[in-house]
Amino acid sequence: MKKATSLDRPGLLTRGVALLSTLLLVVTMAGCAGQAPTKTDAAQEATTQETQTAPTSQASFTKWTEGSKSLQTLVSYVEAATTEGGKGFVPPEDRIAVFDLDGTLMCETCPWCFEYMVFADYALNNPNYKASKEVADVAHEILDSAWGEKPKNMSTRQAQAGAVAYKGLTPAELEACVESFKSSPAEGFTGMTRGEAWYQPMLEVVSYLRANGFDVYVVTATERNIVRAIVGDTLGVDPSHVIGTEYGYTATGQGDEADSDYTFQKGDKIVFDGSYEGENAKTSKVDAIVREIGKQPVLAFGNSSGDMAMLTYTLSDNAYPSASFMVLADDDAREYGDAADAAEDRKEWEDAGYTIFSMKDDFATIYGEGVQKKAVK
Repeated sequence: MKKATSLDRPGLLTRGVALLSTLLLVVTMAGCAGQAPTKTDAAQEATTQETQTAPTSQASFTKWTEGSKSLQTLVSYVEAATTEGGKGFVPPEDRIAVFDLDGTLMCETCPWCFEYMVFADYALNNPNYKASKEVADVAHEILDSAWGEKPKNMSTRQAQAGAVAYKGLTPAELEACVESFKSSPAEGFTGMTRGEAWYQPMLEVVSYLRANGFDVYVVTATERNIVRAIVGDTLGVDPSHVIGTEYGYTATGQGDEADSDYTFQKGDKIVFDGSYEGENAKTSKVDAIVREIGKQPVLAFGNSSGDMAMLTYTLSDNAYPSASFMVLADDDAREYGDAADAAEDRKEWEDAGYTIFSMKDDFATIYGEGVQKKAVK
């Protein structure tokens, strides 16, 4: 019998038919890929797209006056910044918001900003510290000027005296002093401690921005470690996101050696060395943002001339849409605002392109229920 060749094998025809069937199936599926989606598919795609482009969190503001146009300016900005594909979109990694502290987020009129008052208390009342005449004089001047005009150059003189007063303390020891002081009554108000003296509408702004993917920094003239102790349990801002005035440091075993010559030893502690490296105000805030954040903010919030550099920097030549806001101290019923000063500030700030948050008109409450301004000397 003749031996069969490969062409004569009975399985060849079967395999050929199977291969042809497979090719026809592939061609048919490719044609189906170009068909229009069903109504169900289109609805699902639209829902997915809406989810991707809608803001992360809708606005929920209970401490603001209903219909506040200034607040709506912020909300409209955030909605645009978080809508992917829109002309106002800001990538999450570039959503940087910077806030001043005193007068922007918290009270600075009981009778002075927190830093002044915690310094005066430490210098004059701490049983473990004996103030020099120079330090005590600054502390007394702060207290004696309560409810009046701020003494000339007080910010610089207080910071210098504070650096001397806190010499030898670790940052943790200073923060412990701040924590203790937070429970003292907020002078000028009833129903509130100093640690509770936050502007409730502005806390809602911080929460809203964080819920929408903004990275929040506090950039202030107050000493950095004091700010860290103030904001930690209220704003939830990480210590790395606090930028403030700097006091010098040294290691306990360092003596007179320079940092570049001394190697930190086991058992050493870092303490304040009594020096003051300059106030973080005006353009110093811009320098600090460039140095420590490394990105230009898209949102900035302040309340005074010391913040204008930061707010203007945020608006200047920005790669993304940006906005700046000023808290205006114009409420003399619930707070210690001054109408004449506020009118001048409003004009200057609006001319600079800032949006105004009026305490009087935009804040439905300032400090919350049960807090009232009280008579002072």
